[in-house]
Amino acid sequence: MIERHSERWVRLADMKRAHAPTAAAPLVLLAFAACTSTPVTPPPAPAPTPPPVAAPTPPPAAPAASDDACAQILVVAWQGADRAPATVTRDESTARARIEELRTRVEGGADLTALARSESDAPTSAARGGLMGTFSRTDWPAIHEGLRQPVFALSVGALSDVVRMPYGYVLARRCPVEKVHTRHILVRYAGAKNAGPEVHRSKEAATSRAAELRNSLVAGADFAAIARVSSEDSSAERGGDVGNIGRGRLAPEYELAAFALQPNQLSNVVETEFGFHIIQRLP
Repeated sequence: MIERHSERWVRLADMKRAHAPTAAAPLVLLAFAACTSTPVTPPPAPAPTPPPVAAPTPPPAAPAASDDACAQILVVAWQGADRAPATVTRDESTARARIEELRTRVEGGADLTALARSESDAPTSAARGGLMGTFSRTDWPAIHEGLRQPVFALSVGALSDVVRMPYGYVLARRCPVEKVHTRHILVRYAGAKNAGPEVHRSKEAATSRAAELRNSLVAGADFAAIARVSSEDSSAERGGDVGNIGRGRLAPEYELAAFALQPNQLSNVVETEFGFHIIQRLP
């Protein structure tokens, strides 16, 4: 009996345990609810910041118009052209063909300066490597009037078309404007270019006189005062000041010396066809 009752109580206990609620169920239901509930949408990521837009680059400013232009020229003349050297015997059509040939060579890289020295029929500019000079629109030389507009229409370094002038066919290049401000003292000698009949000294005496004047300047003498008394140039009344002059307007030897000087520097004695000069470059 005791065993039966014990067995009965065991079975009743098992039945109670079978029908008792399981403690883990709520946790399972909660976990399931958490998995099946509507997910929370995360906030959208901020839009990437666009890169800064560079401001448009303004177009380059047009070069300012200049009242001065420097020209380098090569001239091919024909027999009968104005001022044609006596050695020129070609006809005009041959001259035209020659200048076109020379232009092609320059475009191909040939040096215009060297060609002007060897080929140009304009002796004065040929001796300067073709350098005609630096002029403003208003003081452009009358003999070169037909070149004024073509040259001013060029950019610096550009080559013109062939231009027919009374003295020949011309090829021109616009060169940079470079100026130098100087004053000088000139000592002439008999036979020098533009020396008047009152000049009697020899070339040797002129050299010695120029050296003496330069020594005085080196020792501290006032340049303008010496120039007013001793210079034999029209600039003497201005203390020797010849102004701010562009390339090609001065005697080649004078120009070479002047551009090589530093401001306020004094040159050695410089010989030109006009005589002997002492040059000072001004600021």
